[in-house]
Amino acid sequence: MKKVLTLVVFMAAVLISACSPDVITINGCEIGPKTRCMNVVLSNEDLSEADLSHSTLYQSDLSGTNLSGANLNYADLQEANLSEANLQEARLYGADLREANLDGTDLRGAKYNKYTQFPEGFDQEAAGMELIEA
Repeated sequence: MKKVLTLVVFMAAVLISACSPDVITINGCEIGPKTRCMNVVLSNEDLSEADLSHSTLYQSDLSGTNLSGANLNYADLQEANLSEANLQEARLYGADLREANLDGTDLRGAKYNKYTQFPEGFDQEAAGMELIEA
């Protein structure tokens, strides 16, 4: 009986660890939906395909970061440094990019909607972005 109980406990531990999502932590910031990391440095990281929906990355340094294909829906990126970042094919529905630094940011194929907020004077069409109206 003791061996069976030990085996059951071991199998449960294996299953729990296999089913738990991998959480990546960079500079104390857990990368995932609804993350709250203000003024964090995430420059030159590979966050491609990351789900950062509904996250707060206010005034964070994301310069040179690979965010291609990332889900940034309804993310607060106000005053963030996204210079030279790769946001190709990223989803930015409802994201707040007011006063963000987008110098040299690759936004080709990135999707946004009417709720997405951009820095004053930013030209989404010239950046190669795609407006999704649904």
